[in-house]
Amino acid sequence: MQSPPHDPGSALAIRSQYRQSQSRAARLGLLLGTGHELTRLPLVQMRQRAVQRACAFVAMDHGLLLEWTPESTLQTVASHGSAEGLGLLANLAQPSAPEPQWLDCPGKALAQVLRVPLRGADGIVFGALLLGNSVPLGAPDNEDIESLQLLATLLAAHLENSRLLQALQARERTMSELVHRLFSAQEDERKRVAYDLHDGLAQNLAGLHQRLQGFAGRCPPMPSALDNELQAILDLAQRCVGESRQLIGGLRPHVLDDFGLYSAIDKEADRLREAGLMVDWAEHSAVRLPANIEIALFRIAQEGINNILKHARARQVCLGLAVHDRRATLRVEDDGRGFALELPIESRGSSHLGLAAMQERASLLGGHLDCRSEPDGGTRLSASVPLSTQGAHS
Repeated sequence: MQSPPHDPGSALAIRSQYRQSQSRAARLGLLLGTGHELTRLPLVQMRQRAVQRACAFVAMDHGLLLEWTPESTLQTVASHGSAEGLGLLANLAQPSAPEPQWLDCPGKALAQVLRVPLRGADGIVFGALLLGNSVPLGAPDNEDIESLQLLATLLAAHLENSRLLQALQARERTMSELVHRLFSAQEDERKRVAYDLHDGLAQNLAGLHQRLQGFAGRCPPMPSALDNELQAILDLAQRCVGESRQLIGGLRPHVLDDFGLYSAIDKEADRLREAGLMVDWAEHSAVRLPANIEIALFRIAQEGINNILKHARARQVCLGLAVHDRRATLRVEDDGRGFALELPIESRGSSHLGLAAMQERASLLGGHLDCRSEPDGGTRLSASVPLSTQGAHS
């Protein structure tokens, strides 16, 4: 069988198409490979790999990635090549350059330089990818430069997202620290007010009640109307003494400091019993916990009991306090009317500030609060916090 005649034109066309296909594959590999590494590598390694990939793509032996903010100077975040060449690249960085630039530098250590800007979503340039070569080469074609600009765009978006995430995390840390200080100051103030009330108003009310009792005991028989009036005054004084003690206990329960979390919550649950509700303990632990954990869980239980008394219209309440696997778990459950909990606690605005405060108390200790409720289905609160290595003690 005779071979077809050789056509030089066809061979050149096939060779040209083959090279174009290779170029397209290289560009596609650059973008896909970089995009994949952006999502799986740590930030430092990701920057370094992007510079190395860009150098390999255009066959340049030096690469430098620079970033800056309006408040800071240029910062080198990744580099590839010799110290002398990288110094020359750094001197060629221009923060204001909005488009890629190709520079010929005859007689210099780097004969050619390509500068590609990194732009944020607002169009402001916040960095630059600089590539240089120590030997003269042909300038990359427009498609290669566009591919490098796409790489820079991908890199800029990822770096900008990382900056925003870091700023958000720093803000959350600041907010958590402020909330922690607020809760600490609140507890200190409650403790001070409780002691002031105990040593001042409560003592005076108790003394007044005793004096009235002594006076009533020494009084001669009086008409029924006056005797009833005196008895009403005695009852009022006694209620004032009881309310002052209850107020002091709510501000800073001495039973919490003296006997621990279980006793303090059970004492707080007396308010439920006095209101006619049945209170059962599903489980309880008398183990003493670190002071910050005890006061946080007590405040969560106190707020839960307040909500039951104010809103739940419940008949029965189940409490639980357990310490297992280096975690303390508190449970407050009622069979009341419940409510629709369609959104996360932190997204429900001012209508559930109490729940948000309980969640924040648990979160500050590295724990979490779970609230489950539905109309006519009761409410179940569960707070779980980790214990430190010196955690609980008997």
